[in-house]
Amino acid sequence: MMRNRMYLPFALAAVLALRATPAGAQTGPEQTDKFLKTVESTVKAIGESRAQLQKAVTTYNSIIEMTAPDLKAAYRDLGRDIADSEKKVAAGRPKVEEMNNAANVYFAARNAALQAISDADLRKRSDERLNATYAQFQKISEAGKDTRQLFDTLMTDAKNQATFLGHDLNASAITSLKPDAAKFNGRAAEVFARVDGVTKMFDEYIASMKP
Repeated sequence: MMRNRMYLPFALAAVLALRATPAGAQTGPEQTDKFLKTVESTVKAIGESRAQLQKAVTTYNSIIEMTAPDLKAAYRDLGRDIADSEKKVAAGRPKVEEMNNAANVYFAARNAALQAISDADLRKRSDERLNATYAQFQKISEAGKDTRQLFDTLMTDAKNQATFLGHDLNASAITSLKPDAAKFNGRAAEVFARVDGVTKMFDEYIASMKP
């Protein structure tokens, strides 16, 4: 059962949930909605980071393909797009932390509440459903963590190439970056696919949890 597999933060959240919950009270739709709002807020932040990264990649490619009307202006735009991408990621980190903290409290409260079910079979089924729901949340959270690492790596690549171009913004230097650009765009496509996958998992999770 979940209560036998609690990590320390989860166990602490359980204690806090019990102290904050009146005797005999149960978790319900309101508590679920409160938790899901933090998930939705995180999904929104993920979407904003993805959109900004897409903008940076588009600007980058306009330089590499030399389709930008003004390479200097495009280079300045690239610097702003990269900086804005980093800001979006930084702004999303507190959302992720808030979601994880809310998850600990929510699942701990559910775990505490199901102990009040006197029917052994119903209590067992409730426990199994709770474990499954918690495991799915953990799976999505881990996928999100892996995706953030790929995102950060891509941003580092973008900054390195932008620095390179900043000292040598001409056709010869841009042409020399073609192999790097191919790899960069391949990694970008992977990041976008991962982000879209995590977003889809979160959306399905939210839908499955809503009353």
